[in-house]
Amino acid sequence: MGTMKPKARNLNIELLRCVAILSIALFHTFVPYFNALAYGALSPGINTAMKGSFIALFCMGLINFLGSTGNFIFYMISGFFLIPHAIKDVGRGFWPKQIRSVARRCIVIVGSVIVFAILTVILHFVCRMPSAKLDGIGWLGGDLEFIWLYLLFCVLAPLAALIQSKWPKGWLFLLTVLLVLTFACNAFIAFFSQGGINHALDGWRKIMSAATYFWGFCLAGLAGERGWSKNRKRAKEILLICIISALVSTFVCAAAQSWKMAGELSFKSTSLISFGIAFSLLMLSASSRRKNEEFKAGKAITFFANGILGFYIFQSMLTSFWHLLIFPVINSLSMPGFFPFLALLIFAALLTFIYTLILSALGSWVRRPLLAAGSKLLKS
Repeated sequence: MGTMKPKARNLNIELLRCVAILSIALFHTFVPYFNALAYGALSPGINTAMKGSFIALFCMGLINFLGSTGNFIFYMISGFFLIPHAIKDVGRGFWPKQIRSVARRCIVIVGSVIVFAILTVILHFVCRMPSAKLDGIGWLGGDLEFIWLYLLFCVLAPLAALIQSKWPKGWLFLLTVLLVLTFACNAFIAFFSQGGINHALDGWRKIMSAATYFWGFCLAGLAGERGWSKNRKRAKEILLICIISALVSTFVCAAAQSWKMAGELSFKSTSLISFGIAFSLLMLSASSRRKNEEFKAGKAITFFANGILGFYIFQSMLTSFWHLLIFPVINSLSMPGFFPFLALLIFAALLTFIYTLILSALGSWVRRPLLAAGSKLLKS
């Protein structure tokens, strides 16, 4: 996902990618359960018997924050590397270099979608596994909106880099204003106008979601170029404030049994708390460099971190299949008592972890030949 060679990679950043993958996986595992309890969006096989449980609301609320944080981390890490890398090429030959670089990333992204689409079709029709809704093109379009948005950001990265290099002070001011206005609008969406669980791709809420991720992408690029990660003290302060805010607000919601409020505080891309956690974690990870050879599991961590793109794609295509497997476990969370609930929650999280490892490994294996093919194609 970054532009650096494997030997130069910071293992802390690779660990952060893995954190993002697992956070998103946990969120997608439990989101139907949360939506059923918070909004009444009932799915077949979902049991709502735990609606009045403090521990259920507290855990689900924190998992919602995790999912939102993971999404921000995904885009921010990319911006942190792509934009400063492009700035180094500003000058003669800037656009030819950037066009080749962007084309290479697009080959990897589109190629990954094609490969995993073929695997999904095989699993669905040959192995008879209910893996995706293949009755239209939605599973390759709107259901992969996160991936297509990432592709768009890759295309826009050179332009963001050019603006940042030519207009440094003005860009920081403009980005600050845009972030303030965006999160003010996000607060309105989260607390007053969520518009249901699913939104149309051309709706204004989706546009605001894309804008929020893009400003985060650009902010990380600014931080990467200006070395903001050196200020570890400030990053730790932001992280502590955001974590305490998440814990306290979720605790209050759980005590008041306000599932709706818990959903509003961590609603998708609107969460300022998740934005702050993601940005501060990135700064802390970037400020302390650790190479693969300094850590025994370094190669394994890098291998799975490289699969983040493939994970995103394949987990989206296999959502129906995964929920079919995991729903019986989630329904068992309705067992009364603190410890039975906690034990089953840990078991469901463990299954999610194993599932995530498998998809990430596939994503990493697919990425390597696509990178090689992209480089070879652009050199020819």
